[in-house]
Amino acid sequence: MDRYACWQQVWPEGVPQNIEADKPFTEYFRDRATERPDAVAIYFYGYEIDYATLNRKIDQFANALIDRGLNKGDRVGVFLQNSPHYVISFFGVIRAGGIVVNLNPMFKAMELDPIIEKTGIETIIVQDSLFAELNKTINLPSSERVIVARLSDYIPENPQFSPPPEALGTNESFPGTVDFQELIASGKPESVCRIDDMDADLAMLQLTGGTTGVPKAAMISVRAFTLAVLINRAWYRLTTADTSLGVAPFFHIMGLQATMVPCLVSGCTLLVITRFDPQTIARVIAERGCSVWVAAPTMLTDLVNMPEIEGFDFSSLRVIVTGGSPISLSLQQRIKALAPNSQLGEGYGMTEILASGGVHTPLGRWKEGFCGIPMINDLKIVDLEMGEKEMPPNQEGEIVIKGSTVMQGYWNQPEETRDVFRDGWFYTGDIGFLDEEGYLKIVDRKKELILCSGFNVYPSDLENIMSRHPAILEVAVIGVPDDYRGESPKAIVILKDEYQDKVTEKDIVDWCRENMASYKRPREVEFQQALPKSGAGKILKRLLN
Repeated sequence: MDRYACWQQVWPEGVPQNIEADKPFTEYFRDRATERPDAVAIYFYGYEIDYATLNRKIDQFANALIDRGLNKGDRVGVFLQNSPHYVISFFGVIRAGGIVVNLNPMFKAMELDPIIEKTGIETIIVQDSLFAELNKTINLPSSERVIVARLSDYIPENPQFSPPPEALGTNESFPGTVDFQELIASGKPESVCRIDDMDADLAMLQLTGGTTGVPKAAMISVRAFTLAVLINRAWYRLTTADTSLGVAPFFHIMGLQATMVPCLVSGCTLLVITRFDPQTIARVIAERGCSVWVAAPTMLTDLVNMPEIEGFDFSSLRVIVTGGSPISLSLQQRIKALAPNSQLGEGYGMTEILASGGVHTPLGRWKEGFCGIPMINDLKIVDLEMGEKEMPPNQEGEIVIKGSTVMQGYWNQPEETRDVFRDGWFYTGDIGFLDEEGYLKIVDRKKELILCSGFNVYPSDLENIMSRHPAILEVAVIGVPDDYRGESPKAIVILKDEYQDKVTEKDIVDWCRENMASYKRPREVEFQQALPKSGAGKILKRLLN
């Protein structure tokens, strides 16, 4: 039986096998705003925004950007945590014809600078609490192209749930910059959508790792993103009755394409939480009746291990989706005990193919150790030697994917684009196999990659940053097992002679804390006198531990 026939046997009932898009995802949302103008689109710690108001704010924001000179194809950096500002910015930039470049709010200046330069960002929307870090960058755009958003704009006087400290606001002023709320107020409320060709027009340059230590930017078309959103809506049967918990980071493809946008194009209520905290999440699910939650495995682990968790009512949850690393049968059983009406799904996706471009569990057919079946793209396993021969069931090989949600390539990197494409197939660098039912199991990786709490961490990225430390002569980063995070980075460091016995491992760890996002900084540093190398001078990381 071929792989297509296998998938037919387990395909979820009622889910179409071919998805078409006749308009951009921004306009599917507009349809919902027309149909349900008074329904709650966003709930934010007690503050509510209805569909009509949110749609109007997005149009005003888009028109204001156009009035300030945003041209089609201009790149706009979005440096925000989960918030109404993020939703307005993402939809607004794309309606205006711009291209969103998501900037991880955990990034430090040293991480932001090469991205701003590489993608040609000329406008940045930044959260007030993140402005100080952005202001340290060398490539900061001129102040009139920096739009500052204050989370406190949408925090009610008496919030129902405790927001994180940065959401409470400060009295800090940002001279010369543009205020987010004032920008919206200046925009015309007229309908706008400058997307002319959903295949040619890009929605995003979404960052992923690079072999040179500088992240690559995957070019995601409006059509690819729209199709991924629509299959997600169909697969999990989202309806206007659903309340979706938006705590997975929106800057990440999982939180953006699997949570935020499918919810809003389906007419659901998006319950936005700025930062994960298990106590807050337990209360939110129980008190607001959340029905859909896309969560990293670490979130689920933290929740089930929270003291007195049995005292919360999770009966409203009907779908829980996770991905990034496998979850154990015991964790699945504990989730099911807490949320007895829920169906658990796992998934495998990546930036270059989007969250829905890989595989997902058909609801009600979870299989321990397996990610699921393809939702929208074609997928096959090819031999590791030449990458040409398709492997039979239960035979390992490289996972390759072709279809409508695959990226167009890497921004301004034609050589790296050619390296990952062959005859239209995207070569993922991941190793796995398909079983007799067409379920995918991930077993290894060809490329250097560390998976930390659902985030991809590229050793070359960390090595590139750490090499700027004045005491470091050479550095190699490897992944080591971590019971909680899956893996954690460990740095093997060779000090320059003049710094021997003057710099400690803790000094290096502290420096990394100041210059790297928290999820990817090394938790462990080990000093050595030399790194093992091949005759060609390549570091032999397999000999490190």
